[in-house]
Amino acid sequence: MKNHITIIGAGNLTKSLLRGMELSKVKKNINLIDLDRKKRITSGFHRIQFNSHYTDTISKSDFILLMIKPKDYECVLKSVNSYLSENTIILSFMAGITIADIQRALSSNITIVRCMTNLTISKNKAFLFYIMKCLNKKDIKKTEEFISLFANVKKCKDEKQIDMLTALYGSGPAYYVFFNEIINNAFLNMGFNKKDTILYTNNLMLGTSKLIQEEPKAEKLLRSIASKGGTTEAALTQLKKNKVDAFINKAIQQAYKKSRKILLK
Repeated sequence: MKNHITIIGAGNLTKSLLRGMELSKVKKNINLIDLDRKKRITSGFHRIQFNSHYTDTISKSDFILLMIKPKDYECVLKSVNSYLSENTIILSFMAGITIADIQRALSSNITIVRCMTNLTISKNKAFLFYIMKCLNKKDIKKTEEFISLFANVKKCKDEKQIDMLTALYGSGPAYYVFFNEIINNAFLNMGFNKKDTILYTNNLMLGTSKLIQEEPKAEKLLRSIASKGGTTEAALTQLKKNKVDAFINKAIQQAYKKSRKILLK
């Protein structure tokens, strides 16, 4: 097996992925490509070689990770097409771009894996969901062994499920951050200073996360927190009255619809 991977695109998810690889001590040389020199990543990962143009180093890679914007995929694949070999495996992290879309943009018949994760991959082994339409057991094993080095691997049953997970898991951290910001502003509006507010809200989110891990049944956990006739019950009643859950579900559905129609502009 070659000891190289190529990552195309140096955005936020790439940075998170590299940090996750550092934590997991992934021992592979990384060829990072982004045409924008300003996106050069100065990471502690000593095996990174940054390029602002496509080079024949791509042909030496076991895996090519597409971490680019969906609108750019045809142009990028056209540029790297000549560097690909039949042994190359492409891992696509692009929302809304199907395996068939990628295959149509390439002249060679190579293994393509569609993946989905989120920014929490930088902190721990986040889940990495994938699907690959491949009957080659060697490629399947090779791919699973690679991504399991830095992520918890889950195989999807179809690409529709990947689109669902884009809305639920890929965008998931944003929902928690958004709600955290609401609580943050509530502290500030009640007169707490910014330093204490950040300390309290961060502690609140981390502590609550541990409670959820210990008791995953929301109804049971809420009963233990909200005393009958108490302050928490009053707050929850107001949230239900304003149908906050319906608004959140609607937002997630919008994300899902976007992932299904991302190229239909």
